Amino acid sequence: MIKLFRGTGIGPWLMMTIIAGALWAEHFIDPPENLDPAAGTFMPLWRIIHAFLAQSPFMAVVASFAILLLLVIILVRFNTTLFFIPRRTYLPALFFIIFYSVFPGDMVLNPCLPAALFVTIGLWRMMAAYRMNGIAYNLFDAALIVSFAGMFYAGALWFVLLVIIGLLILRSPDLREIAITLFGALLPWVVLYAVWYLTGRELSDLTEIIGNNLFEDSPSVFYSRTLIILLILMALWILQALVTLLSELPSKKIRSRKIFTLLLWMLTLCAIAFVFVPAISVELMALAAIPLAYIMTNYCAFTRRIVTAEIFFWLIAVMILISRLWPY
Repeated sequence: MIKLFRGTGIGPWLMMTIIAGALWAEHFIDPPENLDPAAGTFMPLWRIIHAFLAQSPFMAVVASFAILLLLVIILVRFNTTLFFIPRRTYLPALFFIIFYSVFPGDMVLNPCLPAALFVTIGLWRMMAAYRMNGIAYNLFDAALIVSFAGMFYAGALWFVLLVIIGLLILRSPDLREIAITLFGALLPWVVLYAVWYLTGRELSDLTEIIGNNLFEDSPSVFYSRTLIILLILMALWILQALVTLLSELPSKKIRSRKIFTLLLWMLTLCAIAFVFVPAISVELMALAAIPLAYIMTNYCAFTRRIVTAEIFFWLIAVMILISRLWPY
């Protein structure tokens, strides 16, 4: 499988579609009921989507699956455009689908999924600022897009910090670039509060909704024995890929080094948010899977230990199947 997805062509795309369909089959056959968020309220844009899909569980599955496919296409295009992993491959799509499917209860109508789509686009716009002459207005775009993602999933607001970090990594910023970045992050919320006020609603209600989604405790997650074994296997494989990346990072091209540094910061922010922010739970995998997909791709696309990679892949595939069939 690793050898197959190292290449391009119709074969890997067909196989990836089959894998994605198999992982989502149970939801298409028996669509899950939509659950209310832990905070008891939805973020403004996600409330609109949820209201539209709440009465049709099957359409909720279709919409979620469509967003997933769009996101993996963008992940593949992100690499083929910037070529920071010097190989045309569909491995980022494969790994994102696998990581996102680890917690099946959060696959459908997960507000973090559309947020991840916008964060990825924001990262792409951020990288356009690299080596740009003059003021990099792309940073305004990136901050605006990432901040806008917070209107679907409040936890995405913490990743505005990623834009600030990217500014420091990619540029030697002056006060004007810092100012336009902060303005881009604030603009969607200024517009939202203005629209909220003009429609006759209390601003304090909107502030309470945002606060609840940022700081209310998330529901507890049941970690079954099979899920724990699956997570351990994934952690061991990811650790190998991280060690390989860190050892190769100084020898990579400058742009590749900066992109991977940014992805490592994104993974670090995911870990910090998961541990310290009570409102964030396993739904964050939709965001964490983005840097993990590229880190694993960098490892598997060039590793000479192909047998080890294949063994880990099949062990994880088998454990995903077992955890679905026997979630105890």
